[in-house]
Amino acid sequence: MRNIAILLTLLFSFDALAQQQHVAAQDSVPRIAIIIDDMGNRFEHGKRAIALPGPITVNILPFTPHARYFAAQAKKARKEIMLHIPMEANSDRYLGAGGLHSGMSRNEFNHILNRNLDWIPDIKGVSNHMGSRLTQNEKMMDWFMTGLASYGDLYFVDSRTTANSVAVDFARKNQLQHAERDVFLDHEQTTQHVQHQWNSMLKTARRNGSALAIGHPYGVTIEFLEKHLPGLEAQGYKLVSVSELLQWRQTRRNYAWQTSSFHSHRAAKNSKQ
Repeated sequence: MRNIAILLTLLFSFDALAQQQHVAAQDSVPRIAIIIDDMGNRFEHGKRAIALPGPITVNILPFTPHARYFAAQAKKARKEIMLHIPMEANSDRYLGAGGLHSGMSRNEFNHILNRNLDWIPDIKGVSNHMGSRLTQNEKMMDWFMTGLASYGDLYFVDSRTTANSVAVDFARKNQLQHAERDVFLDHEQTTQHVQHQWNSMLKTARRNGSALAIGHPYGVTIEFLEKHLPGLEAQGYKLVSVSELLQWRQTRRNYAWQTSSFHSHRAAKNSKQ
């Protein structure tokens, strides 16, 4: 009797989980995640970014003057925190403290990576700051993602500073949750450009079911978001953290796979009859 009771409990649990996944998968409201990159230097604009309405994700540069202060304030504001790690660019731009480059030995690379990860508390994920050269380097991306995987339960977002990035390939290899940037909101710092990119973000979310956008603590960007974020839900979109976006996407993929497998099994069974 006890074994039967355990079996029934497991069956009910699986059934409840399947129902939850079904409900989540049928929730077709487009999801949008917005990351504010390069946090840590611009104090006033950084504070305004943290005060933005909704679950904006705050991406902090290590070893910057206001990094730990912003991390503490973001935690109080219940904003998700990411670590924005400087990586070698094709332009050879100065990386600053915590930068990773292709001339490092593996021991040096791992040491700097771990110092970065330890610098900001409560991070949920990591992305590349610059990195157009390093994210093309297969060896370095293998080292990087192996280090992230061994550190803990972190996700990776590829800022896509180059179309030749292999970062996501190695995130997948190391079984890290991952995503790629869909839209840069403020590559040009004008209201007209931010509006154009905002519209592109909305279009991407409608077409694909979700979108991930990146902005920066610029005055024009913060002012635009202060004005437009409050009306996002009324337009039929849901603003979520990066973690929520990744989980929602995974749930939909799982449900689609289960549904496909079920129909394939039924088709194979019927073909034998």
